[in-house]
Amino acid sequence: MAITRSSQFSKVVIFVLLFLLVILLQYEYDVTKMTLPASSGASGVSSLMVRMADLGFHPAVGSFLWATTMPEILDLFRDKTEYLSDVAFVNAVDPKMSYPYAFSVLTLPAVPSNVFPDGLKDAIAIGNQGLQSADPDWRIAYYMAMDYYLGLNDKKDALLYFDIAARTPGVPQFAERFSLNFGIGSNERETTKELWTTIRDSTNDEFTKERAQMYIDHLDDLDTIQAAAVQYKQQYGAYPTSPSELVTKGILPAIPQDPFGFTFVINKDGTSGIDLTKLPQSISTEPAQ
Repeated sequence: MAITRSSQFSKVVIFVLLFLLVILLQYEYDVTKMTLPASSGASGVSSLMVRMADLGFHPAVGSFLWATTMPEILDLFRDKTEYLSDVAFVNAVDPKMSYPYAFSVLTLPAVPSNVFPDGLKDAIAIGNQGLQSADPDWRIAYYMAMDYYLGLNDKKDALLYFDIAARTPGVPQFAERFSLNFGIGSNERETTKELWTTIRDSTNDEFTKERAQMYIDHLDDLDTIQAAAVQYKQQYGAYPTSPSELVTKGILPAIPQDPFGFTFVINKDGTSGIDLTKLPQSISTEPAQ
């Protein structure tokens, strides 16, 4: 009984000390409110000092600090940039906490460029740091892909980051499905295929080559089915309702096997696509977040 009480008392003391440390950091932050290098918080306390004093509870302290830092994103709209140094401080205290990276990648580009011109550049830099340091989080790569595509009109890098998102453990179904099929529309399929071909032919990384080839095969299969559907209409006066009819009529020897496991369909206008109601096993069994 004495041992149990002693253990409980020790836990209470540890959490009290941790709580007092957070209060001290918050107090110094509120008093000084000054911009310092990324290795220091707004109070001037170094991240190393915090990690040495937090009794190993880096995630808990990082979460407390992040809760006070996140609202500062609104200050960027008023040309105040404390958020950048403070989020860097949070990341230094707990590099594995993924949400500050994902949140920054998503929100920094939303600040008007006339107020904060480096939003996209800073977002991508923070995102890359998160991919290297944080626990796996599909949102970092997914939001970076959006930044490249919508903010920089860079579809090639968007494809690469969507692929990273699709391969991240815990990615939800909608994000994985979208990432794997980004750019498969019939009007943009050729451009997407050219980009993946460039990636395949320009990299020395065998895994990247293999992934690029899978995307190329995915697009080729869609083109094959669509071309066969056009031929079917020329012969029978209407588009087929499913790829199986192409095999039945002898236009295709077999339905292509998609490298990602999707089931192909033929739309009413004769374009090819994927069946959103029949997801591959790798996606349908993945727990959504």
